[in-house]
Amino acid sequence: MSRNWEPRAEKRRTRDGEGARWDVLRDEVLERDEFTCKRCGYEQPQRGEPERRLEAHYTLAHGTPSLEDAERLVTLCGPCHATLHADDPAYGDLRKEAPMFPQPEAPASVATMRSERQHVCQRCQHVAESARELAAYTENGSPYVLCKPCAGALLDAGYDPDAFEVAGDIDVETLEERADEAPVRPVMLASGPVRAARPPRTAFERVVYDTPLRYLLNPIGFTLLFIVLGVAASFYLF
Repeated sequence: MSRNWEPRAEKRRTRDGEGARWDVLRDEVLERDEFTCKRCGYEQPQRGEPERRLEAHYTLAHGTPSLEDAERLVTLCGPCHATLHADDPAYGDLRKEAPMFPQPEAPASVATMRSERQHVCQRCQHVAESARELAAYTENGSPYVLCKPCAGALLDAGYDPDAFEVAGDIDVETLEERADEAPVRPVMLASGPVRAARPPRTAFERVVYDTPLRYLLNPIGFTLLFIVLGVAASFYLF
């Protein structure tokens, strides 16, 4: 059965329980999940101080969990839990410490990206319907979301493979093979660090992007061309 890799988190926002009964339920769920975050795979060490607190997340959007609802709860570390409660100020900026993507085997109820706004390629503006379509490039601590073809184009342009992240293990060769699917040049609104162009591959791309025609064969060029033609036609007709 295919998993729901919807990258936006708004459909998964829920409210969790509190009190003595909730503490008992939480301990039961953490033990069942072997003290492992089911979104990122973080394992709480048996000895020493843990780096992250483990919490139980209730996957239903309404209601209060009972002792019979253990199958509806899942173990998450604090940062990953924060990605499911993006509008809860109690979590602050904790979600920034979570991985951008969930691990491939994450349950569908928690297989979301770090933020519901991080589903648009910042090089070509492609809107992804699944986190599997995306990669992320990090520069100076800031992540930039990319569709996989655009990630391949940047890798092909010489970007550092260690700065990229995908859902699962990154396969540089597979991403580079998809570079041809990316536009040769980024859109005007592309983020600065990911504005690199890829080399034209075909004769058509070379004509469009490596000759003066590139100044006409784009939205601004077409607009200016129609304005000029309109002005010329007005002089001719009137």
